Amino acid sequence: MASANSVDYVVIALYALLMVRVGFYVLRFNRGAAEYFRGGSRIPWLVAGLSCFMAGFSAWTFTGAAGVAYRSGIAAIGLYIGNAVSFLLGYFIFAKRWRRSRITTVMEYLSGRFNPATHQIFSWTTIVFQLFTSASTLFGLSLFVSSACGFPVTWTILGAGALIVFYCVLGGLWAVVVTDFLQASILMPFCMVLVVMSLARVGGVTGLVHSLPPEMKTLHVSGEFGWLYIASWTIMVAFGYNTSAMAQRYFSVDDEGSARKIALLCCGLFFAGAFLWFIPPMAMRVVYPELPRMGLPNASEAAYAVASLTLLPHGLIGVMLAAMFSATMANLSAQFNVKSAILTKDVYQSLLRKSAGEHELLVVGWVTTLLIGGATTVIAVIMAASGQSVFQIMLTFNTLMSLAYGPPALLGLVVRRTPPWSGLASFATGLILGMLGAFKYHWSLIQQVAIIIPASFGIFFLTMLFDRGDTPGRALLFRNLNTPVDVATELKDSADFTAPVFRFLSRTISFIGLLSLVLLLTVPPNQRVTVVWFAALTVALGGSLWFVRGTANAEKLTVDSKGLPLPARLE
Repeated sequence: MASANSVDYVVIALYALLMVRVGFYVLRFNRGAAEYFRGGSRIPWLVAGLSCFMAGFSAWTFTGAAGVAYRSGIAAIGLYIGNAVSFLLGYFIFAKRWRRSRITTVMEYLSGRFNPATHQIFSWTTIVFQLFTSASTLFGLSLFVSSACGFPVTWTILGAGALIVFYCVLGGLWAVVVTDFLQASILMPFCMVLVVMSLARVGGVTGLVHSLPPEMKTLHVSGEFGWLYIASWTIMVAFGYNTSAMAQRYFSVDDEGSARKIALLCCGLFFAGAFLWFIPPMAMRVVYPELPRMGLPNASEAAYAVASLTLLPHGLIGVMLAAMFSATMANLSAQFNVKSAILTKDVYQSLLRKSAGEHELLVVGWVTTLLIGGATTVIAVIMAASGQSVFQIMLTFNTLMSLAYGPPALLGLVVRRTPPWSGLASFATGLILGMLGAFKYHWSLIQQVAIIIPASFGIFFLTMLFDRGDTPGRALLFRNLNTPVDVATELKDSADFTAPVFRFLSRTISFIGLLSLVLLLTVPPNQRVTVVWFAALTVALGGSLWFVRGTANAEKLTVDSKGLPLPARLE
């Protein structure tokens, strides 16, 4: 098994420079808070969809989830099918409603649907809890990278945190989604190459299936990762994946049709990924029945890294580390932008400066993004010094927020006849039970879902007995939810960057693929085909985006200053 060397470090450095370049490129897209926090609702659905998919990842995919695949086999597949199912709810129910809400932040609709107190309590509680979730994500990435490369954990946290904050501050949501797309374009070819190499090592799919222990090929009703656990996981992520950063992607596109495409794309990618993503760690169960820990709390969590270090040449090992950066940076950048939007719109504008203009809110957005990123980085450094189990922290806070905030946030979009205090009552019930279960009684995920969800739902529906009719805010919200988006009218003043964005992505991804061919000079002859396959897949992806750009130019309509639709100009 190899270890990272200077070639891999150069690859990581080039990746960091690419992220900086993206931040400067999309800086010109942001004229105000609407562009900074929701892309002016002009982000192409394909870009927003891949960004939504990437926002569901973190280093946990390559460590904690890989550990599940190494230990329990098809249980990991079941977990990611659960992720796919959660996006089906978005496709059929929530994507359309989030887009029609016509909001800028995921908390903004709470004042109208419930009341200002609910709005503020949800906002502050979400920020506090997600700071710890984001910090544990950053700590997890840095712990792994420092183990693989020999870098100090603290300096790795500071470097990764500074890079994410830099491009998020500069570019806002546009920077987040464009970098997410580029990161996916690095991640997917890399994973496909690693899947093929892993299968070749263990004798193909047939060899893998025959070599795995029987317990890795079956699921029991109960147990650590049985059917009940997978069902509970699916319920938990259904709330998380239809709120927060994912919901932000739904209202960053032009209309409800595009929002539903985002959900369907994520569903398909998670479903396909469930059968491909975890082949390498399962193959390592055959190759290495005993894995080195590589500095991680559980040896099985090193399975993905061991597969990369065993099967890939130098340079592509650097791509593996960059892919881990990609997954985590996508998750963190999405959370930074969401929390900054909450502080800027839901706190600063709502409480301090109701008359604040778009440019003022843009400046406040820069400052709050910097503060959120800085606070996350500091908390991650403290976690590193404390030696706490990073992934247990992340799962605890994710579960708390998903099961407390998710039910009232989503029910509020579909159930009309509840009083203004219903959301807060449901949220308080879920949060109190969740904290008791997590910190006092130490409930399992199955117990938390079985207790918290019925209680939270029950309280919410019980409040229907006390409803006294629509408030003006609730009436306006549901009027919006029942009114299709008129793109020509509502977005006539919002610039359409579809063509330049796809042009930039096409050129950049193709350049990455061609640049990777330089690795042919550094790898042994018997490993050059691996580099060629990675380069070919990446260039093919970049080339396909050039045709997408052409289609966008030919078919997309823009609106002139008088509101008249005109064919988009070829660029």
